[in-house]
Amino acid sequence: MYKALLLDLDETLCDTTGANNQALQAMAQQARSLFPTIDDSQFAQRYLSGIYRQFSEQQRARYLPIDDEGAFRLQLIADILQQMGQTQPARDTAQRLQHSFDQTRSQRFDFFPGIKAKLAQWRQHYTLVVITNGPVFSQQAKVDIVALPDHVDHILIGGQEPEQKPAVSIFHKALSLAQCEAHEALHVGDSLSADIAGANASGIASLWISHGTVNDTEHTPTHAVTTPAEFAAYIDALPRR
Repeated sequence: MYKALLLDLDETLCDTTGANNQALQAMAQQARSLFPTIDDSQFAQRYLSGIYRQFSEQQRARYLPIDDEGAFRLQLIADILQQMGQTQPARDTAQRLQHSFDQTRSQRFDFFPGIKAKLAQWRQHYTLVVITNGPVFSQQAKVDIVALPDHVDHILIGGQEPEQKPAVSIFHKALSLAQCEAHEALHVGDSLSADIAGANASGIASLWISHGTVNDTEHTPTHAVTTPAEFAAYIDALPRR
């Protein structure tokens, strides 16, 4: 029987892709209003690739030295606009575009249907620890939007830790917070390279939410489901203390 559930945030508990897509649409519309000749969908896609660190070597050299996430995003926006033929935009233009993204995502970001109620049920039987990768700039905002501390026992944001998933150190810290051993925990997440690889390396059983993707990696989860609803049903069916 498990004593703790270690839970990813994005695409596990919350519909990050849905919120991002709506935020990108709002940002693209804002960009088109400011720059009528711009390919707004390409602008939005380049921005999304950038904030998820899908860098070329040249971009890596340019952006990695920027420690402040907010400053990085404003520079990213300015660079994309220049690359798309626009003159050097004023800082307040980049800020308007970033604000459009942030405001829309904050309005749309939420738990998958039914998950908030499930957390309340599961908390009666397990210690709930969220482990989420990403910078504090974006992850803390998500935590605040859904009032996550009201629904789980502990939260680990990768950007605040020495290492992020799949590093075993962050999983070991989660186990310490939950006051349990590796065999007494189940880690749930959607990323094979971060969630499943990290759980495997830490000796923790894993549940992969595939969202319909195919596992073409060497990282094999202990269990797998397709949707967050199936994940909830899986947890409900576990034997409990």
